[in-house]
Amino acid sequence: MRARILVVLALCAAVIAAAQTGTSPTKPSSLSLQQCIQLALAHNLDLQIERLTAGIAGFSLGAAYGAYDPTLSFSARRDYINEPADFDARKFNDYFPAQLTTDTVGPSLTGLAPIGLSYNFNGRVGNQSAITDFSSDPEDASFYPGGIRRTNDSFADVGVTLTQHLLKDFWIDQQREVIRIRRKELKMSEQSLRFEIMKIVLAVEVGYYDFLAAREEVRVQEKALELRQQFVAETHRRVEVGDLPPLDAEQAETQLQNTLTALTAAREVYVARQNALKALLTEDFRDWVDTDVLLTDALLALPAELNRSVSFQKALQDRPDLAEARLAVEKSDVILQFRRNQLYPNLDLVGHYGGLGSEQGSSAALSEAFHFQYPVYFYGVVVSFPLTRTAERNNYRASQTAKQLAELQVKKAEQAVFVDIADWVNRVQSRFTQVSSTHKARTYAEAALAAEQKKLENGLSTSFFVLQLQETLIAARTAESLALADFNKAKAQLAFAEGSILQKRNLQLEVK
Repeated sequence: MRARILVVLALCAAVIAAAQTGTSPTKPSSLSLQQCIQLALAHNLDLQIERLTAGIAGFSLGAAYGAYDPTLSFSARRDYINEPADFDARKFNDYFPAQLTTDTVGPSLTGLAPIGLSYNFNGRVGNQSAITDFSSDPEDASFYPGGIRRTNDSFADVGVTLTQHLLKDFWIDQQREVIRIRRKELKMSEQSLRFEIMKIVLAVEVGYYDFLAAREEVRVQEKALELRQQFVAETHRRVEVGDLPPLDAEQAETQLQNTLTALTAAREVYVARQNALKALLTEDFRDWVDTDVLLTDALLALPAELNRSVSFQKALQDRPDLAEARLAVEKSDVILQFRRNQLYPNLDLVGHYGGLGSEQGSSAALSEAFHFQYPVYFYGVVVSFPLTRTAERNNYRASQTAKQLAELQVKKAEQAVFVDIADWVNRVQSRFTQVSSTHKARTYAEAALAAEQKKLENGLSTSFFVLQLQETLIAARTAESLALADFNKAKAQLAFAEGSILQKRNLQLEVK
């Protein structure tokens, strides 16, 4: 039997069409989040590695069934004996010297059945040629030319030998243990592959939102630079006409240079975030390194429906890592069953049935054997057992402990997931509130700056206060974009924690 793993990752038709019909489907310059996910699932190196690992598990299961492949062997042999004259104390005459040549040839078919039965079908046909020297007995020698008797005959035997385990190795043996373990490991590899897909989708989402936040920060700093430049120009003009002291111009220039520094840092982060996203989307970063990726999605704050109890239940049903941990318990239970079976004594039913043939010709002897004119058979029961079973008992106890350990690991994993879900539910709620408050703060900061600039124009304020409000506005714009990115990342993390991230992205996974 050969196991195959087929992963079907289906996105909505528009996304697939966009990925397939674009001018450069492997290296597009404009990407939505869905397109990024599609590219990552097709080209991400970690996912390719995990797919191959899952494939190895399938081949390993197929290899385990090889234990039941029958073995066909064919042998040909010649035996030669040159016996000297000898005597038997119980006989009157001595043994005459003789030469005996025996040629045998035949096949055999051996193997195991999945019920603890071993079988051996064998057949053999042979020819015996004997030369007996009667020269030591003139009376007997007179019957043969030169006192030498030459004889030739053929023989054959066919039969089948069966051994059936009745206690130890009956309902499970080492071969069946390996097969059942490999089946569990195949299912575990499928869950591991699913979990890796979830991690890749999460990484792409987080990377996409980080890239968006970096892009927004560049825009904030560019707007700040434009604001600073306008303020510096206006300050210089008013200093020249005597409305403001020269110190105000120096303060404005200082803030302008600080903004240039911040813009340079923001652009550096922007490039780093872009490179991090590219690394998730391709197996050849060099081909992408000079491509300037433009993100088509915007940072939005769509409300999320939150219910911790529902999320807990989803995680128990949908988290692949929890399913893999449960399969590890089932795997340890298979080992425990095998170890328990090894505590029983060997009680084997054995039997053989065959036929013999002896004629002048090989074909005639073989025909006689197959017609079972001269049957040969035996049957019986064989019982054997070690006197102490020290190894078997300790292996069984170790397997019991290993199963308990696997069960505790499932509980620990479930608890960690519940804690993770509770944290992310709280963060989603908190960061949605931050989105609202940072939006209001940015609106108020814009209004306050506009009012302070009018006061400065009317001589009712100073450039110091205007610069302060500009700093407040820049910080408010940065905080708003970060809050939007953090909220969307928190929602993605929550979907990952509860195991629903693939469904939320219209992804379906089939394993066959």
